[in-house]
Order: sequence, then structure tokens, then C-alpha cells
Amino acid sequence: MKRKHLCLAAGLLSLAVHAQTYRYSTNFMFSEQNFADTIPIDVVDDQIYVNATAGSRTYRFCLDTGSSQGVVYGNAPLRGLRALGSVVSLDAAGRSDTVGVVQLPAFRLGRLTVTGYVATVFHSSMERDYDAVLGFDLFNKGLCCKIDTRNKRMILTDRRNFFDGEAGYAVHYTLKWWVPYVMVSPFKRHYDEVLFDTGSKILYAMNKQSFDEHAYKSKNVNSQVEARVKGNITIGNIGAEQSGEVAFLKLDRLKWDDFSFLDVNAVTTRGASRIGAAMLNYGSVIINGFRHYIRFQPYTAGDSVEVSNKPLTTAYVPAHDGRAAVGVVLPGSPDYLAGLRSGDIILAIDGHAVGSFAAFQQFPLSKGTTHRLLVRTPEGLNKEIIITR
Repeated sequence: MKRKHLCLAAGLLSLAVHAQTYRYSTNFMFSEQNFADTIPIDVVDDQIYVNATAGSRTYRFCLDTGSSQGVVYGNAPLRGLRALGSVVSLDAAGRSDTVGVVQLPAFRLGRLTVTGYVATVFHSSMERDYDAVLGFDLFNKGLCCKIDTRNKRMILTDRRNFFDGEAGYAVHYTLKWWVPYVMVSPFKRHYDEVLFDTGSKILYAMNKQSFDEHAYKSKNVNSQVEARVKGNITIGNIGAEQSGEVAFLKLDRLKWDDFSFLDVNAVTTRGASRIGAAMLNYGSVIINGFRHYIRFQPYTAGDSVEVSNKPLTTAYVPAHDGRAAVGVVLPGSPDYLAGLRSGDIILAIDGHAVGSFAAFQQFPLSKGTTHRLLVRTPEGLNKEIIITR
């Protein structure tokens, strides 16, 4: 149950690395040609995992289309990494830093062996239950893929025509910083350029600047705003986004080509707009790395699906000192009525000290349980709050 609160703690967690252009390369090699393979996947908490074998060891990789290339973390158990240098990287929260670049040992996905795969190295206090990230460079290299989370499988092929003739709703993507951006419609007669990002757990988040531009033009946009508060929610590989206004949205529909997701709760973010892995709860997705399109195949008949997802009410982010902080709280929510506010630092839960964001992630805030939080306000005052999950 310890992972349950992570949906709130890092509901917009994205592994996207948007600007690794200096050393970006698809010079890694595939062992197979003219192949097609069905690979089992594991889907946990709206994240896609695949097992990869390197040497005699099996590792758990996260498939993240929002990452331009691979990612490993400083505490990862991967063996045989070869240092290649460093690069300036910009993460999903808009923070930049100089990070290391390594080459992974040869690894096998199904019957495909990948040799010379490159990844950036991040040192993070966040807990992760996987060993590395596979980025969109797999598709940029020349692969097509069908991701079917309902049947827990991924079909991988280098045949560009393999999925021709399949039904669905296809949109063309444009590569920016080597990751795929598509056009969706969050409001009638309004379009938003979004990152297709399976590393993000949410269905949709909208860039705040883009939202403001749309809201300025239309009363219809403003009518779908539930609340506006100051805070931050997006966590990148380097840190949390800067604090600013966050708009809580209740969209009548979110349109992908001619398919509509109805009654969608969403939020704004200072990072890029994105459509995330929660989309795969409603259908499979085909990515064609040759023809640059993504095709959505709904699991149900018709040209729409009722989403009615629960709104994000409380988000926790890493503070500057590494502790867990309240990023944002929806006014009127149970946590808000209990006294929790944006900027509060979590000092203890039920009398147990919480010294880091990773320690906070480990704490079992299970659904239906009541907890006593000791927090420090932005003004430096300590207060005790009782919350029920």
C-alpha cells in the first residue's frame, strides 16, 4: 500500500529529459533485422515496465516516451556502465543541470539485443522501483511498437508496414528535443501541443502559459476552471518546478483526433503540456517511428469514453532541503479543511520523523486510514494536522 499515496505525492511525476541534444545519438545497434516480437509488459500505477536481461541478471526498465534517451539513477544496481562524459540536461520541471552520460551493457528485450545504448545519470532522493528508463530513441532508431496494457504485451518490430491497415485514431507527431509532440483539443475550437509521455502517470496536464493564452480568448475555457491556487506539482529528474499559479481544470472533453475523452480532471503545470500513460487505460497505442504517427485504438466501441477521473487534491514535492513539502492543496478538499497548506514541510507522521522525500514515499498512507502530521509552515511555525486518506 505504500505506493498509493505516490499518486498524490507525485501525480505529475515525469521522467522526461527534454534537452539532451549535445550528445544525443541513435548509434546503438539492434541484433535483429526484419523482425517482430511480442514482449510481456507489467503495468503498475499507470507505468509501463519491461524486463531486460544483461549478462546473467534481469533488470526492470520503465518505458518512457517523454525521455529523449535512456536514464539511470545514481543508486541503480546496473553493472557494467561505461562513462562517456557529461551533458547539460533540462528536466520536466524546467530545471537544468550538468549530468553524466553512460553507455549501458548490452541488454536483451525479448529476442532483440540492444548494444551501445546511452543513458544520462541522475542522482535523486526519490524512491523508484525500476532500474533504468528506456527512452524514445528506441523509436527514433527505427522501430514500431504496439502497447496493449489490457493484455500486458508490447509488439516490437522494425517493419514499417507491420501495423498498416489497423483501425484507430492516428495523429502525426513532431519531434522536439527528440521526443514526440502531438496536437490535441482540450476545449472546443482550441488546440494544444502536447508531449506524448508514458513516463507521466496522468491523463492530461496543460502548460500554464498555453492555458492562459486560451483562457484570455474564450469564456468557455474559464467556465471549466475549478480553482486557481499558488503551488507546484511537477517533479522532474533534477527537482520540483518553481512555485506559481496552478489551475484545476474540469474539461468537458479532451479530443485526440476524432476521439473524445469525456469529463476529464486536469491541472496546469509550468512544464510542457503532456498526455500521459493513463490514456492507455482506455485503449492500445501504436507508435510508428518511421512515419511519425501515434494511433490510439480504444478498447470500447464508439468515438468517446467517459473518464470521470478523480481530481488531484494534494500534491507533495521535494523541498529545497530534500524534505517532503506540500506542493499544492485544492481549496475545499478534506486536506485543506484539515489545515494543510501549500509550502508546509512534513516533519513527522504519527510521531515518526520524516527526514527526506524518499522517507515520505516509504510511509504507508493507506486508503481509509487516519494520520497525524507534524508540519512546519512557510512562516516557520509548527502545527499538527489530522488527515484521513
